[in-house]
Amino acid sequence: MSIIREAAPGVLIKCNDITNSDGTGLTREKTPDISELEAVNLQLKEEVERIKKSEEILEILLKHTIFSVAILDRNYTFVRVNEAYAKAGGRNVDVFPGHNYFEFYPSDAKEIFDHVVRTKETYKVSARPCICGDQPERGVTYWDWTLAPVLDSSGEVDLLILTLCDITEHVRFKEKLSASEEHYRSIYDNSHDGIILSHVEGAIISANPAACRMFGGTEEELCAVGRNGIFDLDDPRIMIAVKERDQIGSYNSEMTLLRKDGTKFPGEVTSNLFKDQNGRILASTIIRDITKRKKSEEALRLSEEKFSKAFYNSQAMMSITRLSDNELINVNKTFAEVLGYDRKELIGKTIYELNIWADLKERQDMLRKLFENGYVKNLEIMFKKRSGESVYAISSFNIFDVEGEKCLLSSFIDITERKIIEENLRVSEELFFKAFNTNPLPMIIVSMKHGAFVEVNEAFIRRNGYDKEELMGVRMIDIHHWVDINQYFEFIEDIKKEGSINNYDVRFRKKSGEIWRALLSGVIIMWNNEQCTLAIANDITELRRYQREIERLERLNLIGEMSASISHEIRNPMTTVRGFLQLFLKRERYAQDKDYILLMIEELDRANSIITEFLALAKNKAVELKSQSLNKIIETLFPLLQAEAMKQDKIIELELGDIPYVTFDKNEIHQLILNLVLNGLEAMPAGGCITIKTFQERAQVVLAVQDRGTGIAPEVLEKIGTPFFTTKENGTGLGVAICYSIAQRHNARIDIATDSNGTTFYVRFKA
Repeated sequence: MSIIREAAPGVLIKCNDITNSDGTGLTREKTPDISELEAVNLQLKEEVERIKKSEEILEILLKHTIFSVAILDRNYTFVRVNEAYAKAGGRNVDVFPGHNYFEFYPSDAKEIFDHVVRTKETYKVSARPCICGDQPERGVTYWDWTLAPVLDSSGEVDLLILTLCDITEHVRFKEKLSASEEHYRSIYDNSHDGIILSHVEGAIISANPAACRMFGGTEEELCAVGRNGIFDLDDPRIMIAVKERDQIGSYNSEMTLLRKDGTKFPGEVTSNLFKDQNGRILASTIIRDITKRKKSEEALRLSEEKFSKAFYNSQAMMSITRLSDNELINVNKTFAEVLGYDRKELIGKTIYELNIWADLKERQDMLRKLFENGYVKNLEIMFKKRSGESVYAISSFNIFDVEGEKCLLSSFIDITERKIIEENLRVSEELFFKAFNTNPLPMIIVSMKHGAFVEVNEAFIRRNGYDKEELMGVRMIDIHHWVDINQYFEFIEDIKKEGSINNYDVRFRKKSGEIWRALLSGVIIMWNNEQCTLAIANDITELRRYQREIERLERLNLIGEMSASISHEIRNPMTTVRGFLQLFLKRERYAQDKDYILLMIEELDRANSIITEFLALAKNKAVELKSQSLNKIIETLFPLLQAEAMKQDKIIELELGDIPYVTFDKNEIHQLILNLVLNGLEAMPAGGCITIKTFQERAQVVLAVQDRGTGIAPEVLEKIGTPFFTTKENGTGLGVAICYSIAQRHNARIDIATDSNGTTFYVRFKA
């Protein structure tokens, strides 16, 4: 049999082996000669040399290439990496061999490796993002990838060559370039200035929206007319500027421009030459419409002219002071005249030499504020005249430049006369406020327009129970201060007609609801530039009460005197009539009239009871006054009163305080308490409660009987205590009158407090 071996690529040697069974020796079909062997040997040497050369080239490539290169076997185990690859991975070269690729890098590339091994095709990708797990601080990096398979003699993948190129900086540069282009485009599209790109000779390539608006045409129209269609060539500054740009590459100049409709306008033009990516020289021109600025400059010129006229002719005192040395460099005529100088005497002198500021510390404070804010307004200061007299002024200060030097422009309005008037007014107002606030009579100032409180004095606050803050700005009708609102409107109308009004009899309502009476006087005044009413109330509540009390007592006295003089004349015939009626009851012949006789006797007894009550009004009724305990009297009567209350499904409560003995007649106080409690019970529905209280208040011992009824109407309250006045269907009208009579005989006083929640009678004894 023969063996064919490959001595070298493309050279085969064929040999015959021993094939005979009889032991005959090896025979060769052909024996190469020496020349053939030498040729094969030479070929082998050349092949080895070529391989060696290839390895050297590979070594040089791996060492010096800028790319990161790794050689892996078909199982993705590193065979070798170059320095660039190791550096990119942050490791040494000798760390990689023997380790699988995915020990160091994310497994998301595994499909790529598997695909290359499976298809035996090279994989390429550009700008593949990568995050190094062990180097997170690098963030996202970008790589150009090439993964190429190396096949063995059988056509299977033997090795994989991974070539990487870090293009992170390139990607980021492109991103920045893109952002820069977007930024430029944003500026180009949204700029308020016109931007034009053109050839050097003047042909327009593009114009931004602002330029189109400025010249009144579309971009195509501007491109069509070119530079000569938007620049006024009659303006010599244009060609001068173009020549300047040709020499130094740019210009900035004001020149006249043309709109599509032929109108001209001034513009500030800046133009620069630059090369585009193709090396062409182009011009970038920025145009700003300065029409408004020119108008402003003209207005400024006129303003400066007006300032000069205003400065010298102003009725206000004006001066210009150099801040570096405080020297007056200009003053107007008014400034000099007010201070008693000639202008020439002031100009060139410092304020310290002239000594015109009354208080230099005041000036230092002004300068401090001036440097902090740049100006000072409405500052009140005081100057000294040449004569030494004081001048008061309202001043304003501003810093401005005069020929490159910081100066102080000062303006003063002489308010000396006003200060004198203000001082007199201040004294007058101080006197008014003292009189207003210390006046014992309630006083108010009310807006005529809104009817709201503008000012109130302490007496008004105390009398009505409000806090001042509750009243300021509130309309009088909103707090229901006037009991009769129609009377309020009548008062306002009368004061508008007459200008003032005196002793207007009115009723007011306190915060608590209590009514008080006053004689109201008012006058129209101006208060803080508003027409107001100044009103003063003379409280006549007590006066009216005393008047009613006197009238009531006079009636009581009159009735008492009458009762004392006629009671016997009335009772004697009544006693006789009653006696005969009792005799008739005993006679048989009047048996059928028994009911009538009993009714007549009952009516006579009722009349006698009224006469008995009537006699209780007598002024000269004898009383037995003793110092005794008022609480004990109440406690003695309490069972009787409680029984009467229970009959009516009502209750009585006692709140007896620690009080001293009082001098009184026991029987009369019995009568007084009974009358007040019974009246209170009748004033309440079932379930109501009467409270009897005693307490000491200053130098008085007070007995209070409080019911929980609906209160007493004002028109009824005025008549309470008048003999024979009653609101009850079967009342005599003497119960409360007797109470007043008893109080009078005990030198006591009865007060009544009533509202919708009930009524309280206060009997005030002297302790």
